Amino acid sequence: MLNHKKSIILFYLVIGWLGLLIVPPAAVNAKAPAGASTMNASAEVKNRGGLQPGSPWPMFHDNVRHTGLSPYVGSQTGSLKWKFKTGNEIQSSPAIGSDGTVYVGSYDHYLYALNPNGGMKWKFKTGDQIDSSPAIGADGTVYVGSMDGDLYVLNPDGSLKWKFKTGDLIDSSPAIGSDGTVYVGSDHLYALNPNGSLKWKFKTGAVIESSPAIGADGTVYVGSDDGYLYALNPDGSLKWKCKTGYLIGSSPAIGSDGAVYVGSGNHYLYALNPNGSLKWKFKTGDHIFSSPAIGADGTVYVGSRDDYLYALNPDGSLKWKFKTGDHIFSSPAIGSGGTVYVGSLDDYLYAIK
Repeated sequence: MLNHKKSIILFYLVIGWLGLLIVPPAAVNAKAPAGASTMNASAEVKNRGGLQPGSPWPMFHDNVRHTGLSPYVGSQTGSLKWKFKTGNEIQSSPAIGSDGTVYVGSYDHYLYALNPNGGMKWKFKTGDQIDSSPAIGADGTVYVGSMDGDLYVLNPDGSLKWKFKTGDLIDSSPAIGSDGTVYVGSDHLYALNPNGSLKWKFKTGAVIESSPAIGADGTVYVGSDDGYLYALNPDGSLKWKCKTGYLIGSSPAIGSDGAVYVGSGNHYLYALNPNGSLKWKFKTGDHIFSSPAIGADGTVYVGSRDDYLYALNPDGSLKWKFKTGDHIFSSPAIGSGGTVYVGSLDDYLYAIK
């Protein structure tokens, strides 16, 4: 667990990181630097599920496939725009609304909504620490889990819309399907209707810390501390499961071909075909708790507890690896120009080109 000083530093870094990745939607058509990807915002719209249109970063790893690939060309300077201090450490990843509002949870029990200039818009107190990363629905509704076991659903003004009680704490970050169904992990994987009623729940062999990802056909993928990656049909029935041999804290990412990528505590990154069969696996030097990101060219990026960020070709061969000064639990994000950003427990945020 990070100490208080480190958590403040990490939030400063996150703000700088988001400044590199993201600019307001109106600036999307600005000319990219030489050699940058020509991807635009429309390229990722199909991955957004029931998330807010026009939001530059509406949930953990940007979209329901968890690709971690930003469609925006952001600042090229990396200078600090602002910083905001909460009352305790921050392990939640921020989400950004279509109006530029930044939402982030803190271990001080609050979800914060910050204006684009860094001033506080509102804050909402939950019953315990917030490790979950918020998601923003199509209508601006904000979803976030708390260690008190509740999923909180807030109106854009910060008032409570509804909350749902699970059977354990929530580390998992919610995902929102194209039909408005909300998926979140706890003692079960829960599927909730837009009004907060239970649609279905699925029991794995242990708690779920992994955040669910949603495929193009509505299949829901999630890892469990029982060591299995589960693929569930939209009705909550089991499609398949794959055993990795150790707990899965990593959240799955889905490639454009439907392949599913997830890391395990047994040191391997797994690539699975849409039917659950093994495509390939790649062994790192230690546990993988980082969630993979997928580049526009199919390159898969993931961090490991062995201190390395790995870049793997679509066939599972090593493209390159980069050594940081300590373990990597952070999940990489990819800027539209191809730069990969990842944090390390050595207190540094790395930008790797």
